[in-house]
Amino acid sequence: MTRPPSLPDGPRRLPLIGSLAAISGEPLAFLLDLGRNYGVVSYTELFRTPMYMLNDPLLIEEVLIGKHREVAKDFGTRELIPLVGHGLLTSGGELWKRQRKLAAPPLQPKRIAGYADTMVACAERVCARFRDDEVRDIHQDMMAVTLEIVGKTLLGVDARREGERIAQIVDVSLAYFQKQLWSWQGVLPPWVSTSERRAFRKAVPELDQIVYRIIARCRTHGDEADHLLARLVNARDEQGETMSDQQLRDEAVTMLLAGHETTAIALSFAVYLLSENPDAAARLRAEIDGELGARPATAADLPKLKYLDAVVRESLRLYPPAYLVGRQALSPLELGGYTVPADAQLLMSPYVMQRQAHLFPEPERFLPERWLTPPATPLPRFAYFPFGGGPRVCIGNHFAMMEAALVLATIVQQLELTVVPGFRLELEPVVTLRPAHGIRVLVRRRRIAPPPRRSPWSLRAGAIA
Repeated sequence: MTRPPSLPDGPRRLPLIGSLAAISGEPLAFLLDLGRNYGVVSYTELFRTPMYMLNDPLLIEEVLIGKHREVAKDFGTRELIPLVGHGLLTSGGELWKRQRKLAAPPLQPKRIAGYADTMVACAERVCARFRDDEVRDIHQDMMAVTLEIVGKTLLGVDARREGERIAQIVDVSLAYFQKQLWSWQGVLPPWVSTSERRAFRKAVPELDQIVYRIIARCRTHGDEADHLLARLVNARDEQGETMSDQQLRDEAVTMLLAGHETTAIALSFAVYLLSENPDAAARLRAEIDGELGARPATAADLPKLKYLDAVVRESLRLYPPAYLVGRQALSPLELGGYTVPADAQLLMSPYVMQRQAHLFPEPERFLPERWLTPPATPLPRFAYFPFGGGPRVCIGNHFAMMEAALVLATIVQQLELTVVPGFRLELEPVVTLRPAHGIRVLVRRRRIAPPPRRSPWSLRAGAIA
């Protein structure tokens, strides 16, 4: 590959392997170094592949919107194809346009409001299992509840029956992708066997069996169903053709894994941050108690729960599950004064951008209040982009925000969760940004009395006054 005539600044690289040692050792620290210390465009290499990190919101907007036809998904995303196939996450071109058009209507904000009661019921069911003074891994609990929600609302099944095995398959897959993306194993030829590869190759056929059973049930009983998979089964494109079982499988796996994994992570980090910031937790409890009392949350409540929305947004700022967005240049591009060659990888990190001090004062602090008052100078469009952006913005972003808010409201209403003494959060950046060892919390159940009802006489007196 021909190098451009001049390169941006970047950290020291070794022959052949480039920055492999730094990336595999501390990926997040490496990304922060690229984003903070080498200008608006920084440069590194990995196994002779040029990698350009974009550290300016305007450059990110230029790639994700202005030049979106000149780039494709990056090599990291393509690594997911053995698991998710050619679904919305990994596909491109006409296939992606067709699938996106078919999948978009059921995920519009007005449509997903109908899923709110199911989301809250699933959250209540999980919270009912919590007992006073027990210690739980809240990340595992959030994985369970979001898997059930995705199963019921998007796939039309009760995923609890197969949830434990699906969770294991997710863990096996992420262990495999961690080695593929951030270690020397990524350059091994396919025939070289490693423990992660063997486990992954065993897990994928098991996941296929689960998903094809779901599709078969949907084809048989889904004529009048309103969940996303049923709509995809019955949808026809402009030529009148329906999706094949393989296409349905790819979209279902994408929904099943990406749809529940990212929201579970966001909820886990939100619980952690509230535990570490008791004043914010008290303010959120007061808002939820004052608005809801003891009744379940609804979609209609969310516009009134402004601090809840701020907590979710601030949690996504500090710990965005999709911490890295990548693209590959299809042809030479001019970006930030540099010529980016064809096939170079373009890196854009919400985790890095959303911790820039000139965009977010006191960037390491959890400050939900920053979302309640508009800043004097509006933020650039891509200063904050936890769901990506442009034509390929996450199609489920409205679904995920509503789900996170309703589940978190239910948890705060019913429970006080405190991170156990001595717990230290460690991050595991793989496909998503996970808590490496879960998040262990001590449980206290809350007893919330319904708000006092005013008598007819007080109502009448108030009206007269």
